[in-house]
Amino acid sequence: MREPTNDVRVEHHVEVSMPDGTVLLTDVFHPVGVDDAPTVLERTPYGRRGGGSGTGPGLAARGYRYVLQACRGTDGSGGMHSYFAEAPDGRATADWIAQQPWFDGRLGSFGASYMGFTQWALASTRPPHLKAMAVALSTSIRAYSWYPGGSLALEVIIPWDLGAVQFNKPDSEAIVPDISPEAISVRMRELRAAFDHLPLGDVIRKVTGEDLDLYRQQLDHAEVGDPYWAPVDFRRFLADWTVPTLLVDGWHDYPLPGVCDDYAALRDAGVPVRLRIGAGGHLGGGGEGGMTDAPLDWFDTYLLERPELLPVPMPTRPVTVQVQGADVHWVDLDDWPAPQVVNVPWHLRTGGRLTPDRPSEAEQPDGFRYDPTDPTPAAGGIGMLTGGAVDNRALEARPDVLVFTGEALDAPLTLLGPVTADLYVTSSIDHVDFFVRLCDVHPDGRSVNVCDGLRRVVPAAIERDVLGVHHVSVALWPAGHRFGAGHRLRVQVSGGAHPVYARNMGTGEPHASATTMRAADHLVHHDLQYPSTVTLPHFAEA
Repeated sequence: MREPTNDVRVEHHVEVSMPDGTVLLTDVFHPVGVDDAPTVLERTPYGRRGGGSGTGPGLAARGYRYVLQACRGTDGSGGMHSYFAEAPDGRATADWIAQQPWFDGRLGSFGASYMGFTQWALASTRPPHLKAMAVALSTSIRAYSWYPGGSLALEVIIPWDLGAVQFNKPDSEAIVPDISPEAISVRMRELRAAFDHLPLGDVIRKVTGEDLDLYRQQLDHAEVGDPYWAPVDFRRFLADWTVPTLLVDGWHDYPLPGVCDDYAALRDAGVPVRLRIGAGGHLGGGGEGGMTDAPLDWFDTYLLERPELLPVPMPTRPVTVQVQGADVHWVDLDDWPAPQVVNVPWHLRTGGRLTPDRPSEAEQPDGFRYDPTDPTPAAGGIGMLTGGAVDNRALEARPDVLVFTGEALDAPLTLLGPVTADLYVTSSIDHVDFFVRLCDVHPDGRSVNVCDGLRRVVPAAIERDVLGVHHVSVALWPAGHRFGAGHRLRVQVSGGAHPVYARNMGTGEPHASATTMRAADHLVHHDLQYPSTVTLPHFAEA
């Protein structure tokens, strides 16, 4: 990040009126001595204290005017908080900025997570002065983050909604999340009872003594494509997008597949777009520089239009990813997925083996029982609070987790791209989940997760053959990982990862009211007729 160039003067508590008369409180950070400064807008529900995502004040110290606004119903702003208000409120704020005497005609937007969502909302209204966006840890379809694989993302929904109960209290303090490891550990202990409580519909009331309409709607409209969420599905606007857009995320962040899809849509629209994937999960900020250097470089290039200011020239290729594992390093790519990737199916085999060779004879299936009264727990992965790469040995010792392990690698192997699993299964009931995870087994025995995914199976999707076997496809999160020589690939198959994915009750009852639980007995077939596989994106590095 280039050095600061000027002092900053801050106007606090500026009142910005919305068309319905609601007043939103706004702070404006002015770069002292800079007359023709572009403006960067960030809109947050977490309070203006601390400068939003934390990068905005730094932008103001480098020649940008930074506008930080508290969303409706938060941190002193009027009205009631609502996802559906962010598009019109964002547009009204952009119009207000355009009327200010200090505005020079150039507007950018910035922010991560919810502040990424408010950017997608703003841009969907096509403000004429919007010239550049830097979106981190957020995808254009809001509901995508709530219903991964057709399940329910409890570790995303419940903590956020418990905080949202405080948004609309007139005497509430601004909510500034403490994301230190110690605070997260305490928070998870507090939340464990909430994650396990049944019925789910009572959770917010049980913890806070109040109901939250948002939470009820999330349970009642629990599909990405539910028409209820159409107003906050902004991907439908991407086909004719014109705003240069930077996308930043981490390998273990829950929106990542959606972010990759956003990149593809913007690429196809012909708009300047850059995808940057770094280490970590939702609280990791997209890796080193993801929330600082990358946005500033983007704004210097497309908003300030002075790319010569960049300390290091921006890569000419549109995708930059940080490969994890044995040799952590950054790679620039021509596209995502990388054109030179070769997709190789690795086969689940008898005896817990994993091989690139297809079975040539009959093999006995492996079985496990998933019991929602003792749900298979999550360990790292895409959890909002507990995500990341962790040792999986305790998880793999459970009887409800199947493990398939490859031979020690003779040479390093880099995987870079989407990962899919194709399972052939028989199950004792029709409402089930299948969770698949890829791990890196170190020579010392540690089994560290690389990527994973879950598929919720419903009766309408089951097509059994005459032997009662049916196919289940599971989309895992993308991989960007280098397995060292002597390391082994491992695949887990289980029935869930609670509470990252809400446990499948086995009955098909509505999320809000279900209390009855049914265990499921599964067989995973892996023979010549039913070759269960995980397809891995082999990437040959120069």
